[in-house]
Amino acid sequence: MGFKFIFGGRKMRNKRIFCGLLVVVSVFLAVPVFAGSQAENTTQAAKNSESSTDSTSSADSASSANSVTIYVVRHGQTIFNLMDRVQGISDGILTEKGIVGAVNMGKGLRDVPFNAVYSSDLKRAIETARLAMEQNRATKQWTVTEKKELREVSFGIFEGDPNWMMYAALAKDLGITIPDDAKSIGAAVMPIVQYYGGDTKKFLEGLADFNKKVDTTYKISEDASEVYARLKKGMNAIVTENPNGGNVMLVAHGQSISFLLAAVGVEVSAQLGNSSVTKLVYDYATKTYRIDGPVGDMSYAEAGEKM
Repeated sequence: MGFKFIFGGRKMRNKRIFCGLLVVVSVFLAVPVFAGSQAENTTQAAKNSESSTDSTSSADSASSANSVTIYVVRHGQTIFNLMDRVQGISDGILTEKGIVGAVNMGKGLRDVPFNAVYSSDLKRAIETARLAMEQNRATKQWTVTEKKELREVSFGIFEGDPNWMMYAALAKDLGITIPDDAKSIGAAVMPIVQYYGGDTKKFLEGLADFNKKVDTTYKISEDASEVYARLKKGMNAIVTENPNGGNVMLVAHGQSISFLLAAVGVEVSAQLGNSSVTKLVYDYATKTYRIDGPVGDMSYAEAGEKM
């Protein structure tokens, strides 16, 4: 079975075999719930919606006070994605394709009522959330609440470099030989994937820890434990801020979403494309998350494209 990863803002295919998803997952993110201060800004975008005439599936429109459904969205394509460059805390603008993709995804979700909309504090995520919600007909008023805890992993000294250079450096550190002509992310990453036995979680953690180790000059990188800690804080804040359940949109990034899914026990065994949607349902009674539907679902963007 083919397997696609998102690394440094791009995807590649790993031909190693993975088993299926863990559907019901006990979560380390939810205990304890952090209610402390959040360094966040709020982008105001109040909007009146017109009444909806189209119907949505009950799975998308229904909500329960006992749970909150979090629509985890990857931002639209950026210039760095297009150029195959490392994009963590550096912030490439959305391409025309990225803008269209975000709009189409929003159209596909236009009849889903959202109680809250969150994004990382990076512009590509904020813009994706805004473009998507401008298509929404079921949410009368909304704001995009920015949370720095949801931002992409910082890649330190490799920010802005061609993706293959970062993975070549990691391979060298691990004592792995990669082909001299491995100038694409796929060619550079494959030997490393094999080194980690096809384990997404180990790969993500190994890359983050490596970047932290070699970033002795700028000291802007973060290791895996730091990534998990801030995502935990951000997610706990979101579930605390929405005690009445319903639907929430969360726009983040390729690796931050992959870390988030790994933290709740889900293998990223589906494509996390730009403007893809992954639905996480948090149960307040059991303090657990479960996946609702496919990981990296492109059906909303595809449906929106036809509208």
